[in-house]
Amino acid sequence: MAEHALQWRIDFADANLALLNVDVGDAAVRDLVTRVAVGGLSYDEAVAMTAARYGTRIAPRQAPVIHDFDDYLVPGSLTLASRIVDDAHPFGIVDADQFRIVELEISRLRLVELAGDPVLGYFDYEHLKSIHRRLFRDIYNWAGQQRVGPETSMIRFAPDTVEHGPGDPDAPLMKYVYYPGPEVAEAASMQFAQLQYFGRRTDLPRAERIDRISESGGELQSVHPFRDGNSRAMTAYFIEYHNSIGFEVDPADFLMGKPLREQMIHSWYHYQATGSHRPLNDTLDTALDPGVASREKVLGD
Repeated sequence: MAEHALQWRIDFADANLALLNVDVGDAAVRDLVTRVAVGGLSYDEAVAMTAARYGTRIAPRQAPVIHDFDDYLVPGSLTLASRIVDDAHPFGIVDADQFRIVELEISRLRLVELAGDPVLGYFDYEHLKSIHRRLFRDIYNWAGQQRVGPETSMIRFAPDTVEHGPGDPDAPLMKYVYYPGPEVAEAASMQFAQLQYFGRRTDLPRAERIDRISESGGELQSVHPFRDGNSRAMTAYFIEYHNSIGFEVDPADFLMGKPLREQMIHSWYHYQATGSHRPLNDTLDTALDPGVASREKVLGD
Protein backbone atom coordinates (compact mmCIF):
# COMPACT_ATOMS: atom_id res chain seq x y z
CA MET A 1 0.00 0.00 0.00
CA ALA A 2 1.27 3.48 -0.87
CA GLU A 3 2.34 5.51 2.17
CA HIS A 4 -0.09 8.35 1.46
CA ALA A 5 -3.03 5.91 1.22
CA LEU A 6 -2.05 4.36 4.56
CA GLN A 7 -1.83 7.78 6.22
CA TRP A 8 -5.20 8.81 4.77
CA ARG A 9 -6.87 5.80 6.37
CA ILE A 10 -5.30 6.48 9.74
CA ASP A 11 -6.11 10.20 9.56
CA PHE A 12 -9.71 9.33 8.61
CA ALA A 13 -10.11 7.48 11.91
CA ASP A 14 -8.13 9.87 14.11
CA ALA A 15 -9.84 12.98 12.75
CA ASN A 16 -13.27 11.46 13.26
CA LEU A 17 -12.48 10.83 16.93
CA ALA A 18 -10.75 14.21 17.28
CA LEU A 19 -14.14 15.79 16.58
CA LEU A 20 -15.23 14.07 19.80
CA ASN A 21 -12.21 15.48 21.67
CA VAL A 22 -10.51 12.07 21.69
CA ASP A 23 -6.74 12.01 21.24
CA VAL A 24 -4.75 9.49 19.20
CA GLY A 25 -4.20 7.08 22.09
CA ASP A 26 -1.11 5.50 23.60
CA ALA A 27 1.65 3.49 21.94
CA ALA A 28 -0.37 0.27 22.10
CA VAL A 29 -3.29 1.91 20.31
CA ARG A 30 -1.04 3.35 17.63
CA ASP A 31 0.65 0.01 17.06
CA LEU A 32 -2.69 -1.77 16.64
CA VAL A 33 -4.05 0.91 14.30
CA THR A 34 -0.96 0.68 12.10
CA ARG A 35 -1.02 -3.13 12.03
CA VAL A 36 -4.61 -3.32 10.83
CA ALA A 37 -4.14 -0.46 8.37
CA VAL A 38 -1.28 -2.25 6.62
CA GLY A 39 -3.06 -5.60 6.66
CA GLY A 40 -0.81 -7.27 9.22
CA LEU A 41 -3.76 -8.10 11.48
CA SER A 42 -7.44 -8.65 10.77
CA TYR A 43 -9.92 -6.11 12.08
CA ASP A 44 -11.85 -8.77 13.98
CA GLU A 45 -8.65 -9.87 15.72
CA ALA A 46 -7.80 -6.27 16.59
CA VAL A 47 -11.26 -5.68 18.04
CA ALA A 48 -10.96 -8.80 20.22
CA MET A 49 -7.49 -7.71 21.37
CA THR A 50 -8.80 -4.24 22.26
CA ALA A 51 -11.65 -5.66 24.33
CA ALA A 52 -9.29 -8.08 26.10
CA ARG A 53 -6.87 -5.28 26.95
CA TYR A 54 -9.56 -3.80 29.20
CA GLY A 55 -10.67 -7.10 30.71
CA THR A 56 -13.71 -7.51 28.50
CA ARG A 57 -14.85 -9.49 25.48
CA ILE A 58 -17.34 -9.10 22.65
CA ALA A 59 -20.50 -11.12 23.25
CA PRO A 60 -22.28 -12.88 20.36
CA ARG A 61 -24.64 -10.64 18.44
CA GLN A 62 -28.32 -10.89 19.39
CA ALA A 63 -31.52 -9.52 17.93
CA PRO A 64 -32.12 -6.13 19.58
CA VAL A 65 -35.22 -5.70 21.74
CA ILE A 66 -35.85 -1.95 21.85
CA HIS A 67 -39.40 -0.86 22.63
CA ASP A 68 -38.70 2.45 24.35
CA PHE A 69 -35.79 4.71 25.26
CA ASP A 70 -35.02 2.95 28.55
CA ASP A 71 -34.41 -0.35 26.73
CA TYR A 72 -31.06 0.99 25.53
CA LEU A 73 -29.64 0.82 29.08
CA VAL A 74 -28.20 -2.04 31.11
CA PRO A 75 -31.02 -2.83 33.59
CA GLY A 76 -30.52 -0.93 36.82
CA SER A 77 -27.84 1.37 35.39
CA LEU A 78 -27.38 4.51 33.31
CA THR A 79 -24.86 2.86 30.96
CA LEU A 80 -25.79 1.79 27.46
CA ALA A 81 -26.27 -1.96 27.08
CA SER A 82 -23.66 -3.37 24.75
CA ARG A 83 -21.83 -6.41 23.46
CA ILE A 84 -18.81 -5.37 25.55
CA VAL A 85 -19.17 -7.76 28.48
CA ASP A 86 -17.32 -9.53 31.27
CA ASP A 87 -18.31 -12.43 33.52
CA ALA A 88 -20.14 -10.16 35.97
CA HIS A 89 -21.97 -8.10 33.36
CA PRO A 90 -23.60 -10.20 30.61
CA PHE A 91 -25.70 -7.27 29.35
CA GLY A 92 -22.71 -4.97 28.97
CA ILE A 93 -20.20 -3.51 31.39
CA VAL A 94 -21.72 -0.83 33.60
CA ASP A 95 -18.63 1.24 34.36
CA ALA A 96 -19.40 4.17 32.06
CA ASP A 97 -15.80 5.35 31.81
CA GLN A 98 -14.49 1.87 30.99
CA PHE A 99 -17.25 1.35 28.43
CA ARG A 100 -16.51 4.63 26.67
CA ILE A 101 -12.78 3.90 26.44
CA VAL A 102 -13.34 0.45 24.93
CA GLU A 103 -16.04 1.47 22.49
CA LEU A 104 -14.07 4.47 21.24
CA GLU A 105 -11.01 2.36 20.50
CA ILE A 106 -13.08 -0.33 18.78
CA SER A 107 -14.75 2.30 16.64
CA ARG A 108 -11.32 3.72 15.75
CA LEU A 109 -10.37 0.34 14.29
CA ARG A 110 -13.62 0.09 12.36
CA LEU A 111 -13.11 3.63 11.03
CA VAL A 112 -9.73 2.59 9.62
CA GLU A 113 -11.45 -0.40 8.03
CA LEU A 114 -14.19 1.80 6.60
CA ALA A 115 -11.63 4.20 5.13
CA GLY A 116 -10.11 1.38 3.11
CA ASP A 117 -13.41 -0.28 2.23
CA PRO A 118 -16.14 2.40 2.10
CA VAL A 119 -19.83 1.59 2.15
CA LEU A 120 -21.25 1.72 -1.37
CA GLY A 121 -24.67 3.27 -1.76
CA TYR A 122 -26.74 6.22 -2.88
CA PHE A 123 -25.97 8.58 0.01
CA ASP A 124 -29.52 8.28 1.30
CA TYR A 125 -30.70 7.48 4.82
CA GLU A 126 -30.05 3.77 4.29
CA HIS A 127 -26.46 4.61 3.35
CA LEU A 128 -25.91 6.32 6.70
CA LYS A 129 -27.49 3.38 8.52
CA SER A 130 -25.11 1.00 6.75
CA ILE A 131 -22.13 3.12 7.81
CA HIS A 132 -23.36 3.14 11.41
CA ARG A 133 -23.83 -0.64 11.29
CA ARG A 134 -20.28 -1.14 10.03
CA LEU A 135 -18.80 1.09 12.73
CA PHE A 136 -20.75 -0.16 15.74
CA ARG A 137 -21.64 -3.77 14.98
CA ASP A 138 -19.18 -5.01 17.64
CA ILE A 139 -20.65 -2.67 20.25
CA TYR A 140 -24.43 -2.47 19.90
CA ASN A 141 -26.94 -5.11 18.86
CA TRP A 142 -29.02 -2.28 17.39
CA ALA A 143 -26.18 -0.83 15.27
CA GLY A 144 -27.55 0.74 12.10
CA GLN A 145 -31.08 1.10 13.43
CA GLN A 146 -32.87 4.40 13.89
CA ARG A 147 -33.35 5.32 17.54
CA VAL A 148 -36.59 4.62 19.35
CA GLY A 149 -37.76 7.52 21.52
CA PRO A 150 -37.77 9.54 23.54
CA GLU A 151 -41.23 10.96 23.00
CA THR A 152 -39.99 14.46 23.81
CA SER A 153 -36.84 16.31 22.74
CA MET A 154 -33.45 15.07 23.92
CA ILE A 155 -31.08 17.59 25.44
CA ARG A 156 -27.32 17.79 25.87
CA PHE A 157 -25.12 20.34 27.62
CA ALA A 158 -22.05 21.61 25.78
CA PRO A 159 -20.04 24.86 25.67
CA ASP A 160 -21.85 28.03 24.61
CA THR A 161 -21.31 28.62 20.88
CA VAL A 162 -23.51 31.70 20.65
CA GLU A 163 -21.57 34.13 22.84
CA HIS A 164 -18.21 32.36 22.59
CA GLY A 165 -15.90 31.46 19.72
CA PRO A 166 -14.49 28.07 18.69
CA GLY A 167 -12.49 26.33 21.41
CA ASP A 168 -13.00 29.07 24.00
CA PRO A 169 -12.05 27.43 27.35
CA ASP A 170 -14.13 30.00 29.24
CA ALA A 171 -17.39 29.18 27.46
CA PRO A 172 -20.05 28.10 29.97
CA LEU A 173 -22.30 25.15 29.30
CA MET A 174 -25.63 25.67 27.60
CA LYS A 175 -28.50 23.39 26.57
CA TYR A 176 -28.78 21.94 23.06
CA VAL A 177 -31.93 20.25 21.80
CA TYR A 178 -32.33 17.17 19.57
CA TYR A 179 -35.41 15.89 17.76
CA PRO A 180 -37.96 13.70 19.58
CA GLY A 181 -37.96 10.08 18.47
CA PRO A 182 -41.29 10.19 16.58
CA GLU A 183 -39.98 12.99 14.32
CA VAL A 184 -36.64 11.42 13.38
CA ALA A 185 -37.64 9.34 10.33
CA GLU A 186 -39.38 12.12 8.42
CA ALA A 187 -36.79 14.77 9.28
CA ALA A 188 -33.83 12.56 8.36
CA SER A 189 -35.38 11.35 5.10
CA MET A 190 -36.05 14.94 4.04
CA GLN A 191 -32.44 16.01 4.62
CA PHE A 192 -30.97 13.02 2.79
CA ALA A 193 -33.25 13.72 -0.16
CA GLN A 194 -31.83 17.25 -0.20
CA LEU A 195 -28.27 15.95 -0.07
CA GLN A 196 -28.90 13.58 -2.95
CA TYR A 197 -30.46 16.39 -5.00
CA PHE A 198 -27.72 18.96 -4.46
CA GLY A 199 -25.05 16.32 -4.89
CA ARG A 200 -26.30 15.88 -8.47
CA ARG A 201 -26.67 19.60 -9.24
CA THR A 202 -23.33 20.15 -10.89
CA ASP A 203 -24.89 23.04 -12.81
CA LEU A 204 -25.12 25.13 -9.65
CA PRO A 205 -22.30 27.42 -8.50
CA ARG A 206 -19.95 25.83 -5.98
CA ALA A 207 -20.93 28.34 -3.28
CA GLU A 208 -24.63 27.52 -3.59
CA ARG A 209 -24.05 23.77 -3.44
CA ILE A 210 -21.91 24.05 -0.32
CA ASP A 211 -24.47 26.38 1.27
CA ARG A 212 -27.33 23.94 0.73
CA ILE A 213 -25.27 20.93 1.77
CA SER A 214 -24.10 22.61 4.96
CA GLU A 215 -27.68 23.47 5.92
CA SER A 216 -28.71 19.82 5.64
CA GLY A 217 -25.60 18.76 7.56
CA GLY A 218 -26.46 21.09 10.40
CA GLU A 219 -30.03 19.86 10.53
CA LEU A 220 -28.92 16.22 10.66
CA GLN A 221 -26.85 17.01 13.74
CA SER A 222 -30.09 18.11 15.39
CA VAL A 223 -32.03 15.11 14.09
CA HIS A 224 -29.56 12.75 15.81
CA PRO A 225 -30.96 9.60 14.20
CA PHE A 226 -29.16 7.00 16.38
CA ARG A 227 -29.06 6.44 20.12
CA ASP A 228 -25.26 6.77 20.05
CA GLY A 229 -22.48 7.17 17.48
CA ASN A 230 -24.14 9.91 15.42
CA SER A 231 -21.13 12.18 14.97
CA ARG A 232 -18.82 9.34 13.96
CA ALA A 233 -21.25 7.88 11.43
CA MET A 234 -22.13 11.26 9.93
CA THR A 235 -18.52 12.43 9.73
CA ALA A 236 -17.65 9.25 7.82
CA TYR A 237 -20.74 9.72 5.64
CA PHE A 238 -19.93 13.32 4.76
CA ILE A 239 -16.29 12.63 3.92
CA GLU A 240 -17.45 9.93 1.48
CA TYR A 241 -20.27 12.16 0.22
CA HIS A 242 -18.04 15.16 -0.50
CA ASN A 243 -15.46 12.98 -2.22
CA SER A 244 -18.17 11.44 -4.39
CA ILE A 245 -19.31 14.83 -5.72
CA GLY A 246 -15.82 16.15 -6.36
CA PHE A 247 -15.30 18.16 -3.15
CA GLU A 248 -12.28 16.32 -1.80
CA VAL A 249 -11.78 16.29 1.97
CA ASP A 250 -8.42 15.81 3.68
CA PRO A 251 -9.12 14.28 7.13
CA ALA A 252 -5.77 15.61 8.36
CA ASP A 253 -7.36 19.08 8.39
CA PHE A 254 -9.52 17.95 11.35
CA LEU A 255 -6.91 16.32 13.58
CA MET A 256 -6.34 17.50 17.15
CA GLY A 257 -4.81 20.95 17.21
CA LYS A 258 -6.08 21.96 13.78
CA PRO A 259 -8.24 25.12 13.59
CA LEU A 260 -10.81 23.48 11.31
CA ARG A 261 -11.49 20.88 13.97
CA GLU A 262 -12.45 23.55 16.50
CA GLN A 263 -14.50 25.37 13.89
CA MET A 264 -16.40 22.24 12.88
CA ILE A 265 -17.36 21.35 16.45
CA HIS A 266 -18.39 24.93 17.11
CA SER A 267 -20.47 25.12 13.93
CA TRP A 268 -22.44 21.95 14.74
CA TYR A 269 -23.59 23.29 18.09
CA HIS A 270 -24.05 26.82 16.77
CA TYR A 271 -26.59 25.50 14.27
CA GLN A 272 -28.50 23.74 17.03
CA ALA A 273 -28.54 26.86 19.19
CA THR A 274 -29.45 29.39 16.50
CA GLY A 275 -30.64 27.60 13.35
CA SER A 276 -27.93 29.41 11.40
CA HIS A 277 -25.71 27.26 9.20
CA ARG A 278 -23.38 30.14 8.31
CA PRO A 279 -20.46 28.96 10.52
CA LEU A 280 -20.80 25.43 9.13
CA ASN A 281 -20.93 26.79 5.59
CA ASP A 282 -17.77 28.83 6.19
CA THR A 283 -15.98 25.83 7.71
CA LEU A 284 -16.88 23.58 4.79
CA ASP A 285 -16.00 26.27 2.28
CA THR A 286 -12.49 26.36 3.74
CA ALA A 287 -12.16 22.58 4.16
CA LEU A 288 -13.26 21.94 0.58
CA ASP A 289 -10.96 24.57 -0.92
CA PRO A 290 -8.23 22.82 -2.95
CA GLY A 291 -5.83 25.57 -1.94
CA VAL A 292 -5.89 24.68 1.76
CA ALA A 293 -4.14 21.33 1.42
CA SER A 294 -3.46 18.64 -1.10
CA ARG A 295 -6.77 17.12 -2.16
CA GLU A 296 -5.38 14.17 -4.04
CA LYS A 297 -7.79 11.29 -3.60
CA VAL A 298 -5.87 8.46 -1.95
CA LEU A 299 -8.47 5.85 -1.10
CA GLY A 300 -6.68 3.16 -3.10
CA ASP A 301 -3.10 1.96 -3.42
